[in-house]
Amino acid sequence: MNKFSYKIQAGDTLSAIALRELRNANRWQEITNENGQFFTEDSARKLKIGQIVYLPEKATNSLTVQGRAHQISDRGLDLIIESEGIYLNLYNCPANHATIGVGHLVHHGPINGSEPEEFKCGITRQRAMEILRADVSGAEAVVNKLVKVPLNQNQFDALVSFVFNLGETNFAKSTLLARVNALDYDAVPSELNRWVYAKGKILPGLVKRRQREGQLFQGNTF
Repeated sequence: MNKFSYKIQAGDTLSAIALRELRNANRWQEITNENGQFFTEDSARKLKIGQIVYLPEKATNSLTVQGRAHQISDRGLDLIIESEGIYLNLYNCPANHATIGVGHLVHHGPINGSEPEEFKCGITRQRAMEILRADVSGAEAVVNKLVKVPLNQNQFDALVSFVFNLGETNFAKSTLLARVNALDYDAVPSELNRWVYAKGKILPGLVKRRQREGQLFQGNTF
């Protein structure tokens, strides 16, 4: 089987690479190191920036009309950070799950001492960004898969922020996606503004986030 090389970037994990490049996160086990050896779960957690790994085959990513899969820009990441916040120490999120960085779930349930040593000691902002880039790759893949029409960078970033917040299922069944795929771009901000409820109540934080996503989708500053 043909293989191709890949250089590890900041925030990469083998599962994220496999999801992005091979369309299946579980295929990380088919990735090998420079010596042709498969990664164990332990060695997979010790990737180094610049390290060369080998994937089993070139992926056939869901492509945009422009001919390549989109990735979120720094501006899109800034929107997510401003909406989610960034925390360099462990905390329990509103749902009472152990969390760190930009909404990164460490485990279900509150902090209990079982967290990785790296997180117990706190992380740097750079590490939080690396984790965010890995986490957001799943939302990127969803938008690339479900949107069948051209998107510019601002439009893509806004939709990735939405999916990162609300998940694939909500996006897949939404009128928002239907409007996008019908090329009704002007309707997107109002469709975004419908997603501001939690447990039947309007949350001001979601109102603000949806407004910013709508502004970004239209190419405006927020």
